[in-house]
Amino acid sequence: MKNLKILLVVIGAILLISNFYVIHEFGLLESRWLRILGTSILFSIFLIGAKRKEPFLIIGFILLLVSDFLLLKYEIPWVKKLTFTLVILAYLSLIKHIRPYVRSLEANLLQKGLFVGVLGINIVMLYLLIDMVGSKWDDSWHTFLFYLYGMSMIVMVILGFSYSNRYSDKSSFYFLWAVLGFVISDISSFMAYYLNVEEFYYPDRIFYIIGLLCLVKFSQMGKNKEMVKSYGFL
Repeated sequence: MKNLKILLVVIGAILLISNFYVIHEFGLLESRWLRILGTSILFSIFLIGAKRKEPFLIIGFILLLVSDFLLLKYEIPWVKKLTFTLVILAYLSLIKHIRPYVRSLEANLLQKGLFVGVLGINIVMLYLLIDMVGSKWDDSWHTFLFYLYGMSMIVMVILGFSYSNRYSDKSSFYFLWAVLGFVISDISSFMAYYLNVEEFYYPDRIFYIIGLLCLVKFSQMGKNKEMVKSYGFL
């Protein structure tokens, strides 16, 4: 699509300004509807240039859109669990999409040690966050899904950095920032909703929009031959 970058910048700016206004002036329901509107607009642009040979990218975006609709009834326990499940599946789809690009990446002993260390630290952080929320968890399944949710985010970030480190091009740059946008948004959303720090709704929405914008841009960029072969396209 011609002038995609300009279009995304304009739409991104409009979404950021409108979200700031709605979050400040209205309630949670209005904010959730605006989130759905923004995701739907960007998903429409995403579909125009989406490649059939990248199904996991398409599935991931669809799951994020559906989970946004479910936020309208998030306070219902089973809807909350379903929302967690769909976001986990969305992140697993993004992981599945990017995994072939880095599967042949060799890691030395130090890198493996750092991986295990980072993984361990993040698991401890997940445990502490769950403990902070305390009685706000509906049941053990809610807690279990949050662990899976956190683990999927960790793996997605690690693969995003590995992908960026391996190729160091614009495509890997946009994917990494899509991943970071989603993760920072999720952490901010958690702080705002479960810990009642409402100021975090602003970074939640900012980084979610950044994540979606970068995912749209990534989906419509060309891949070099090495990446295409690693994904099995040729």
